[in-house]
Amino acid sequence: MKRLFIAEKPDLAKVIAEALGGGRRQDGYFECGNDRVTWCVGHLLELVPPEAHNPSYAKWKVEDLPLKLRPHRYQPIERTAAQLKIVQALLQEVDEVVHAGDPDDEGQLLVDEVLWYSECTLPVKRVLINDLNANAARKALQGMKDNREFHGLSQKALARSVGDQLYGFNMSRAYTLAARAQGMDNVLSVGRVQTPILGLIVSRYLANQSHNAAFFFNVHANLNVKDQTLKTRYIVPENAPADDKGRITDEAFAQQVVADCQGAASTVSHHQIEDKTRSAPLPFALLDLQVKMSRDHDLDAEKTMAITQTLREKYRAITYNRSDCNYLSSEQAADVPATLDALSHAFPDWVGSLSDADRQRRGRAFDDSKISAHTGIIPTPKKLDLDEMTDDEAKVYRAIVAQYLAQFLPDEGFQVATVKFMVKQHEFGAKARQVTLPGWTALLGKSSDEEEAEEDISDAFSLIASLAVGQAGQCIEASYSKEKTRPLPLYTEASLLADLKRVAKYVKDDRIKKLLIDRDAGKVGESGGIGTPATRAAMLETLKKRGFYTVEKKKLIPTQLGVSFIQSLPEIASAPDMTALWHEQQRCIEDGGMSADDFLNELELFISEQIANVNVNSIQGCKREKSETSNRMDGKCPKCSGTMAITPKAFSCTACDFKIWGEIAKKKITKNHAEDILTRGKSQVINGFISKKETKFKARLVLNKETFKVEFEF
Repeated sequence: MKRLFIAEKPDLAKVIAEALGGGRRQDGYFECGNDRVTWCVGHLLELVPPEAHNPSYAKWKVEDLPLKLRPHRYQPIERTAAQLKIVQALLQEVDEVVHAGDPDDEGQLLVDEVLWYSECTLPVKRVLINDLNANAARKALQGMKDNREFHGLSQKALARSVGDQLYGFNMSRAYTLAARAQGMDNVLSVGRVQTPILGLIVSRYLANQSHNAAFFFNVHANLNVKDQTLKTRYIVPENAPADDKGRITDEAFAQQVVADCQGAASTVSHHQIEDKTRSAPLPFALLDLQVKMSRDHDLDAEKTMAITQTLREKYRAITYNRSDCNYLSSEQAADVPATLDALSHAFPDWVGSLSDADRQRRGRAFDDSKISAHTGIIPTPKKLDLDEMTDDEAKVYRAIVAQYLAQFLPDEGFQVATVKFMVKQHEFGAKARQVTLPGWTALLGKSSDEEEAEEDISDAFSLIASLAVGQAGQCIEASYSKEKTRPLPLYTEASLLADLKRVAKYVKDDRIKKLLIDRDAGKVGESGGIGTPATRAAMLETLKKRGFYTVEKKKLIPTQLGVSFIQSLPEIASAPDMTALWHEQQRCIEDGGMSADDFLNELELFISEQIANVNVNSIQGCKREKSETSNRMDGKCPKCSGTMAITPKAFSCTACDFKIWGEIAKKKITKNHAEDILTRGKSQVINGFISKKETKFKARLVLNKETFKVEFEF
């Protein structure tokens, strides 16, 4: 019998060929005796665009809404069309197909859609491999199943894919066309995940701006014990006037505590010393890596993902880079010695950590039961020269390697000493921490989150540890401070990406919240999130390019357009609720209780209702006044592609904050100068600039495409 194995990616095809044995590389496949092993390159097919369903849809017109995009149809993705032809040709030469897509719903659909498109009638088996390791593949090949058992999983992914197309195209056109009827120029894109992400940015910004500061009071006491001074914090009792965070809200109460304790005797009422250990953080999933690179090196999520792609494809330096998993397989343990040997050549500055690494150590990261479609992102055993990498590539690779190496270093060991005192009827406490074994922290250090969480930890470990219950002392000074509540901080890209893993905490409806959390059951690090590690960064970039938000000193600031657009949408469109409700229905599809067509029929009715109720009257930031029409410019905004207009002081984008000032260095900038900058990236040489020292000079004005600032070129 001749079999054709269809893997999701070339790397897995290579592993399967190795597991089968005797593989010879051919054009687009491996030949292993009678078997052939080929691959997709991600999706080989895409849903056809609206105009393929109806040529009239090429132009956006209100009368065409809602768009009729069913039954769905596929077309080859142009850049991988050659590989699709190879797969289809091989299907004609074999007796059986083995579906080797990733073991999740998207991986199931990805290969199934190729078989549907190719009208394949051959028997199909299913093999589930989530580790790029020949031993794991051999084991999986012994337990293949009938692909029909996974029909529900495939239909679940199909319903989501077609549903996203129906919802996105229809809602985006409906809002954009309604806006254009009122003189607006922007594309107002709406998506099931993209729009709730903008909703989070807007919601956080509005909460920050509307914060009404309140005051609370912290009480401290300096106690003399063993002829030394120890600063302690008041432990607020349950019956005290306090806010929901246990902070005193009544100044008179704080004053009374201080008056009671001033000069009074103290007695140790509780004393404890605990030995604790802390294991290393798990290897990176993509989102965790993106958060770290944003915080530590100001690399945005899209760039970090692109770098990981290069590290994987160009250098073969890391394992699958778009993983949402932090765990490693037992088979990967076999590669540990070779990997650590390779790293010792690449990182001579880590010789201490590498020599301390226990190659036999199998910590919590090695857990087959917690692996999803992929494993955590770790280095491969390939020997590399970091000098061949760019600075940013080396930074990302170094972070991945350090997180992996930490798995084989000792746990951090430390002691925590806790003491409580009674001063009259009031209780005060102090806590101190002492590291006994740095372990993996010698390599990774502490994150900013950990340092912030330890703000209340005293450095008086020796003193606290030496105390005992009943120890007498005296309050030599009691005081209180008046503090102001702080607003929720504006999102940075790093903090937003972290929040996208747990947006359920912002959902008010308990049922919706539970659905979101259930959706992520078994996913470590995700608890009611939206989007995927591979799509979140791209969606953020799209929202920024379309002028919905800007970045100022790392803070994500929604534009006037972004705020008013979210406020004009129904809550179902701007909150994560839809993802939760879709998950509930798609779970029914997977279980056979609902068909994909039933789901899509209901969705089309919902879309029709939403289109009928579109209202853009409150949207601001992109409307053209009649008098402004003549002031419009030909060049588009380089930052968001919005319309540029001439305003009294600048040539400004009508949708975002980009502008070219009308006067630079005391020289009036003409419309022709500005048009040159917009269309060519630079102006002609301009005479008549005047420096701060009152010296005349000439220069070109050049657009910096990274900062979107206009600069001089001499």
